[in-house]
Amino acid sequence: MNASKTTCLVLAMMMALGAFAKKPADHMLVVAYVTSWTNEVPDPTMMTHINYAFGHVNDTFDGVRIDNPDRLRMLVGLKGGNPALKVMLSIGGWGSGRFSEMAASEKNREAFVKDCRRVVDDFALDGIDIDWEYPTQSSAGISSSPDDTGNFTLLMRDLRRALGKKKLLTAATVCDAKYIDLKSCIQYMDFVNVMAYDMGNPPKHHAALFPSPVSSHITASQAVEAHLQAGVPANKLVMGMPFYGRGKRDDGGLRAYDKTGVLPAGYARHWDDEGKVPYITNEQGEMVRGYENTRSLAEKCQYILDHHLRGGMYWDYASDNSQGDERTTVFLSLLKNKKATIPPRKVLVLAERGGLHEPFTACGLQWLEDNKQRFNMELVILSTAKDIPKDELKKFHLVLQLNHPPYEWSQASQEDFQEYIDRGIGNFIGFHHATLLGEFDGYGMWQWFSDFMGGIRYENYIADKCDGTVQVEDRRHPVMQDIPGTFVIEDDEWYTYDKDPRQNVHVLAHVDEASYTITTNIKMGDHPVIWTNPSKGARNVYFQFGHSKLLFDNPTFVRLLENAITWTLEEK
Repeated sequence: MNASKTTCLVLAMMMALGAFAKKPADHMLVVAYVTSWTNEVPDPTMMTHINYAFGHVNDTFDGVRIDNPDRLRMLVGLKGGNPALKVMLSIGGWGSGRFSEMAASEKNREAFVKDCRRVVDDFALDGIDIDWEYPTQSSAGISSSPDDTGNFTLLMRDLRRALGKKKLLTAATVCDAKYIDLKSCIQYMDFVNVMAYDMGNPPKHHAALFPSPVSSHITASQAVEAHLQAGVPANKLVMGMPFYGRGKRDDGGLRAYDKTGVLPAGYARHWDDEGKVPYITNEQGEMVRGYENTRSLAEKCQYILDHHLRGGMYWDYASDNSQGDERTTVFLSLLKNKKATIPPRKVLVLAERGGLHEPFTACGLQWLEDNKQRFNMELVILSTAKDIPKDELKKFHLVLQLNHPPYEWSQASQEDFQEYIDRGIGNFIGFHHATLLGEFDGYGMWQWFSDFMGGIRYENYIADKCDGTVQVEDRRHPVMQDIPGTFVIEDDEWYTYDKDPRQNVHVLAHVDEASYTITTNIKMGDHPVIWTNPSKGARNVYFQFGHSKLLFDNPTFVRLLENAITWTLEEK
């Protein structure tokens, strides 16, 4: 029986038993785990609940110890930006023990729940989340007892009494709903956060939504079904989603991929259309890492909506990329649009206005505006880089220099841009004036940018505009897809440099200087005009032409621009 038929059969059984809500849950929840050991300050408008990780059962089994309490106070202060935000302390986590001893003793349990109430009051919290991993078993290196399951129910009962009806009480549960008698203790809990991740290791997914040939023994949808069967009603069920990948220890440096999207040579991305998750293979074609992206998270959010669950949870806020793609996907899908939504790709356009390049720039800006929905882009347009705030660049997926020169940047902005490109935080497309490298308008040479462009310095240009025939060198590169082997660029300026950048960059195309429609001595011989620097973390491409508005009447140029945008904004 295939996955879809299995799922339909189980859903029919659940509905017959009355386990599913008959209507969508009121007030959809988004629960974000925020950790004590990270520095990110969450955007309080992106979630309904923050679970602070972690507190612990203290060494004497009768109270609470909180990691980095000042960070917890900071999170409570975020309510100023969203008064409806709920902030909870999550007690436990993998390897956090002493639950078994505490819960087994009525005296210890009474003291512990009393201290939980004190913590809630002292920190102005909205409740407690219990993350005991896991009652009755010691795989995390903690103590356990066969009595833990029953004692967990007693702990929930006592916590509910101590917290009262107005404070929240929740728990994080293992994917297969084991170790806890959910039927007996769900009455005490407001909702359950299902950890529908870490369910397998390569060559299997760790967080597939549906079964597939490469899913593990359980998937997120099956985790939901297990909890429904265990007695958790849909309107108390919050499905967890990971903001991280899971691979082998010797995964060739892939741990950084979740943040940068940069793959080592020989590795490739794939999409499992049955499991609804992406994954990575090595040079031998072996699956070495499963991970999440906006597409897979949107699929999971739609599942939550379709099955009328209480909401979605994610671990953890700081594991998102610099642009906040994953948390934005969850926010848009569950809270704002109430349907699966992939967030727009943020593009910073640096556009030189006025002067000889204004016709091209104006046409370029209009083209971007006309096509932003087609490419799912959100545009921010600046005419100078002087005033870009510190750390602002990392919010963008792409910096597009639309004839903007490589100067007029503040020192702080230069440093941010260098990190942005070197580390692959975002991507880059440059046109024409972006290689006006040297001393101009009172600005000195930006040596890093010169090295980025191949170690060149601007030398001269053909002042009398002319046509030139471009010859493609690498037709396999994504930017050159469906581009003819030769094509004409009309009425443009052709820059020359002090040296050929070819030794330092990957050249995609060059101009045939013999094809110029005027007679000129301003030539380079070997004259690259489209290139990329593969040594950088960012996907990047530079087009030397970009002077004439006629380019936007040239279907080959338009296709080059479309290819460049598609490549640099591709989901990773």
